[in-house]
Amino acid sequence: MTKAKYAFLEPGNYARGWHVVLFSQELLVSEVKQLHYFGRDLVAYRGESGQVAILDAHCPHLGANLGSAEGRVRGDTIACPFHGWTFDSSGTCVDIPYASKVPDKAVNALRGWPVLEKNGLIALWYDTEQGDPEDYLPDIAEWGDSGWGDWVFYRSRIRAKACDVIENIVDIAHFPHVHGGNVKAFENSFGERTVTQLSTIKRDPHAMMVTPPGLDFEIAEARNDNAGMEADAWGDATYHGPSVMYYYTESKSPEVSFRSWWVNSHTPVNQEELDLCSAVIVSSLTDAPLPDDFVSMYPQMAHAAFGQDVEIWKDKIYREEPILCDGDGPVTKLRRWYEQFYLPRE
Repeated sequence: MTKAKYAFLEPGNYARGWHVVLFSQELLVSEVKQLHYFGRDLVAYRGESGQVAILDAHCPHLGANLGSAEGRVRGDTIACPFHGWTFDSSGTCVDIPYASKVPDKAVNALRGWPVLEKNGLIALWYDTEQGDPEDYLPDIAEWGDSGWGDWVFYRSRIRAKACDVIENIVDIAHFPHVHGGNVKAFENSFGERTVTQLSTIKRDPHAMMVTPPGLDFEIAEARNDNAGMEADAWGDATYHGPSVMYYYTESKSPEVSFRSWWVNSHTPVNQEELDLCSAVIVSSLTDAPLPDDFVSMYPQMAHAAFGQDVEIWKDKIYREEPILCDGDGPVTKLRRWYEQFYLPRE
């Protein structure tokens, strides 16, 4: 069997790092959610203190899912709905209501996953070596400030590889064909755990574009209506780790001036599928509030822009040895950077 050129193409290998699984608004106090990522069943719950925990879903006793029947949160622990075995946020069995003693084998029989909640996001740390989590997801300073609101987000599940998605950050050549825009400036920079795209894209009514299905508006018409709007706009998109991208953009024009944060994330469901998510908050760049119709439409436009890429990802194949040209971005460099999250720490 031929060995894959990159570790991220090896079967059963998932990226080490933080992966977004929920938004804070989706998990209320004492609420339980069943999840399925990395080919395994998980359960997330928020304890009465507000702390979020994520555990392997199936009780080590007789295999019931801890999230069945809406789950049973007790303080900051969760009790199995089958026999009441109770586990804390680390996965430690702390009580069996009908036993005088918790069996030694049961104490650490359930895995608790490292969890990070910040910026209105809930992320899980995945690491096959079960090493300590790294602190590379930065704060979004504007998160929670007045005038920004909460994330408006959209999810989709597609058959695709994570490596297909992350290459978008260096793909300068797809903008005129997928997004209907001409590239005026484009630069990539690489850090230890980050890769950044600084870009200026001008809307072009004559450029081709992909139209995602199911939109509540005509994306080409919206693009053409705004193509003549001379906006002073720029954007900074940065992957922090293997699967979470922050994008900050500002746009100034006579019609409307705004700033926005996007979070685009992809989390492996299994070897064949990904959960993709795009989320947006937006605020005015001036003292004047944004028009209500703009605030309502902007997240839809942002989702549509992400959806244009999704239409390509969902039925492409991955070329391990692509034929590249001098107009392509640093694809090979990106692949070498990305592989670090799949290799052993040593």
